[in-house]
Amino acid sequence: MDDTILKAPRVHQKLNSDELFYLLKEQDQAIPKKPVNRDDYRCDCRGRYCDGFPVSLNPTLLEKIEELEKQLKKPVQIISGVRCEQRNTEADGSKHSFHLLGRAADIRCETIGIDELAAAAETVELLVIRDYQGDVVHCQWND
Repeated sequence: MDDTILKAPRVHQKLNSDELFYLLKEQDQAIPKKPVNRDDYRCDCRGRYCDGFPVSLNPTLLEKIEELEKQLKKPVQIISGVRCEQRNTEADGSKHSFHLLGRAADIRCETIGIDELAAAAETVELLVIRDYQGDVVHCQWND
């Protein structure tokens, strides 16, 4: 393949409105929560821009993904969890990505296809976007 061919820019799909992003951001900042900081959800900037957790991981998102793993009887791989703003920009993430709130994770499971994984994630009440180009399922928690 010719290395000069550039990858097409990502087309951002919206699960929610910008207003919901700001409402949940304000809500999360107003309610003191015990931080949930699991290494597999750490920002993948590798310390270039943040300490790995510019925001805390939403505990319900973690619970839902653990519930998904129990349902599947297989582990899922966290490709991208919490993101700092700089890493989100590098990753071509949406300006109002729920990764910035600690409410989203991109996952995959080696033995399950994207459609099956997304359908299973929906059964545990996660909102999903199938990312065929990235070969991951974006999962987020909005409540």
